[in-house]
This record gives sequence, C-alpha cells and structure tokens, in this order.
Amino acid sequence: MVADLSAVVCAHAAIINALLPARLSLGSRVRIAALSWPVLRLVQILGVDHALALHAGLQEALRDGPAPEGGVSSSAA
Repeated sequence: MVADLSAVVCAHAAIINALLPARLSLGSRVRIAALSWPVLRLVQILGVDHALALHAGLQEALRDGPAPEGGVSSSAA
C-alpha cells in the first residue's frame, strides 16, 4: 500500500491514527510517499517518523519497494 500525501494541506492526528495500524498489520508493505509540509511536520512532532516507511515521492515509493523496517528510505524528504 502506498499513500501519496502530497496534496494534504491540513494535517491532523487522524492521519497518523489511520497509518500506524496499517503499518502494524502490513509491515514494510505500507509506504508513505510525498509528504506535504503539514504532514511531515506532524509526523516529526509526534515522533513517528521512524515508525513509518517514508519516501520523498510517489515514484520512489513505487520503485524502491518497502523501506527498511522502522526506517526512512534513502530518498525520503
């Protein structure tokens, strides 16, 4: 599953509440692509950036496959 969050203009903890259970269920098959600034900031504030497979863009997420468990891909923003 790849979630492209590039168009999100207002981030709320509900985004994280949806992504973390998916990550727990599916593991590294969940990839988060192209985080907009509000989402990136929320992820950093909540300290979950290491719990999600973050990718700089949609193409990278699709091409690179899963990021290392509990980490950020080398192409992440």
